[in-house]
Amino acid sequence: GAEGLRGLAACWWVAVDHGAGLAAGLDRLEGALRAERDQRADLRAQLAGARATAVMLACLPAFGLLLGVALGADPLHVLLHTGAGLGCLLAGGLLEGLGVWWVARIVRGAETAS
Repeated sequence: GAEGLRGLAACWWVAVDHGAGLAAGLDRLEGALRAERDQRADLRAQLAGARATAVMLACLPAFGLLLGVALGADPLHVLLHTGAGLGCLLAGGLLEGLGVWWVARIVRGAETAS
């Protein structure tokens, strides 16, 4: 957005003050903006796998609970009313949060590096 407008302003300034051709500057600006847009699209495509992993990690506990109910168990009762269940719930929640944080950190790092 703003980079393109700054580039256009610079091309206009050079063309007006120094008599350079505006069309040549705008062609170079267009090429640079297209290359930047293509690079962002490529990065988004490369990070799609990491984002899908984050979504899967976030949905996995709910899937496990539904699977337990489908098999005839009462997973919520076990998780909330037994010592082992509470321990597993705490450990699983901690690992879940750590996994989602780690994947989000990878994605943010890749986005800021580009």
